[in-house]
Amino acid sequence: MAGGNDFIASIDIGTDKIAVLVAEKEDDVLRLIGHGIGPSAGVRKGHVSAIDSLSRAISKTLEKANKSFNGEIALVRANLSDTHLTCFDRNGRIPINQIVAKEDVDKVLESARAITTPTNKEVLHVINKKFTLNETQVIENPVEMEASVLESEVHIVTVSSSSMRNIENSLKQSDLSVDSIVLDSIASSQALLTQEEKDAGVCLLDFGAGVTNFSVFQQGGIVYSGVIPVGGNDITQEVAFAFDTSFEEAQRLKERHGCAKASTIRGEYLVEFVQATNKELHQLSNLTLSEVVEEAYVDILSLVKNDLKHRNLEGSIKAGFVLCGGGTQVDGCEDLVRSFFSRRVKKGIVQRSVVSGLESIIGDYRYTGAIGLLLHKEDVPQQTLVKAKGEVSMMGKMRNILIGEF
Repeated sequence: MAGGNDFIASIDIGTDKIAVLVAEKEDDVLRLIGHGIGPSAGVRKGHVSAIDSLSRAISKTLEKANKSFNGEIALVRANLSDTHLTCFDRNGRIPINQIVAKEDVDKVLESARAITTPTNKEVLHVINKKFTLNETQVIENPVEMEASVLESEVHIVTVSSSSMRNIENSLKQSDLSVDSIVLDSIASSQALLTQEEKDAGVCLLDFGAGVTNFSVFQQGGIVYSGVIPVGGNDITQEVAFAFDTSFEEAQRLKERHGCAKASTIRGEYLVEFVQATNKELHQLSNLTLSEVVEEAYVDILSLVKNDLKHRNLEGSIKAGFVLCGGGTQVDGCEDLVRSFFSRRVKKGIVQRSVVSGLESIIGDYRYTGAIGLLLHKEDVPQQTLVKAKGEVSMMGKMRNILIGEF
């Protein structure tokens, strides 16, 4: 059993929901001990649009989590989704002519990440991809190896500075300090992707309410991340427009009777719904409804596909697609993605080898992002990220910590 100073906490802030998790470390496994979930507010298309509204929503969800484990969360790992993100690879190179020391590794990584960013951007992640010795030998850990030249290749993710500040300020108003901020898809990949999938080439596709995030992994590491400013709420809105009904009624129709691939429907039936203009009951077939739903999904997938093609990445996704997010809960989503990309497709499942406790939470897709945040960079020395009642927590920031190879 971990002691009181080994608690860590995460908060996954989305357009529609906020999820908070608390865990303690047992050997090499995180054990969930507290949780809370509630509606989000003040977030639109993944961006904070009203700090006060979001802060109030955070505080309400935080209260649930605190009660669930009889503690007080003070420091959290938080997520970020930014439609203005950019990602690219950079190389570093230094002469050695001796045995490689830890200080040499730090120097070559620092040289790789030495970039000039626009005033409205900042570095969120610097992810080590590989080291090369003497221009030929690729190695995972060069320390204690002999070399004349040491090179590194890193993957850098930059995001909007205002997006970072808005998340931080929203958490600050809720009396929370920030341990680290992690890109949505990078966090989720920690919980859902296996090393074998990352080695073979895989795309993690996250259908959120406001945005659709995706990341591509090859040869064990991340090579690209993208955010499409369209999500499940836009699909719902298309249903509302098509049948002249409210957003709430359209959401009910989509979730209960819709299918993302209409051709897989085995039985056609009529569905009643209330129109918005005359408040009268009307009927439509589940097939007609699903054709609208499918078209909206295809629009999103087309944007993803075009981005992958533009980056010459579509052909390298040998292990296929792993799906997560609320949009995957609509019937037929897997079938549609499979036929659209002609690749293997599966819904992401949290790896039980790295997290335990609260089985109902581990299996709940709404907590996937929060679990990924807990798992992210867990080899960093543990700090007091949560204070038990009556104890004083250690505060601190860890932004822009160099992230090791996945």
